[in-house]
Amino acid sequence: MNETGVDVYVVTGGAGGLGRALCARAANGGAHVVVVDIGESAVSVAEELTARGLSAEAASCDVSRREEIEALRARLTESRRVPTVVANLAGATRNAPLVDVTEEDFDLTLATHARGTLNMMWAFAPAMKERGYGRIVNTSSVAARGSPTGMSYVAAKGAIEAMTRTAAIELARHGITVNCVAPGGVDGGMFRMQPEKAQEQMLSRTPMRRVAEPDEIAVCYMFLASRGASFVTGQTLYACGGASIGAFL
Repeated sequence: MNETGVDVYVVTGGAGGLGRALCARAANGGAHVVVVDIGESAVSVAEELTARGLSAEAASCDVSRREEIEALRARLTESRRVPTVVANLAGATRNAPLVDVTEEDFDLTLATHARGTLNMMWAFAPAMKERGYGRIVNTSSVAARGSPTGMSYVAAKGAIEAMTRTAAIELARHGITVNCVAPGGVDGGMFRMQPEKAQEQMLSRTPMRRVAEPDEIAVCYMFLASRGASFVTGQTLYACGGASIGAFL
């Protein structure tokens, strides 16, 4: 817990389907939730939570821009709401086969996924170190194992898994765990933005033959963010209906 006596969850990508589910679970568990997303998209999520008597606030922030992350950190420090949990879900993606990948597509995907994750860890790890406690949960994907037409996305998610392991090593002695959740297809997420053929291919490679509901993935974040997961760090938890078992090989 922080100075206010409650857990503070900072959830980037909080206005997305999975982000909303995680924010709701954390708030229902008694945490104060900072819903982070671009523009005003986070406001409706925070308002939904506060309307139910839960504790939440919205923050408009582009995680790929370090100056905006610094402003968020300053705001939370001033309000004595330094996070005990940082969950990094934000990311924009432009997928294309190898021969069609543009530098612009690659840079955008890496900036929002990988650089955004790095920026958030960079910003909030110092306060966690000072407190001697913290939980960081990043987001990869089953696609990190290799996926057709997803060169930029695969690169970004592979980078996040590598950064997760490295940060876990650096921060372990300070009481901070750093882990990663790697979903497969999630209903309402990027899965539904793919062409129908691509959706069918993913389902055919998933032993459970379905996509996850957002809340089924949110519980994975909640576990890794819990005090009970104190001896789990540097790990990637695949929540993909079995798709990681050689699915893309």
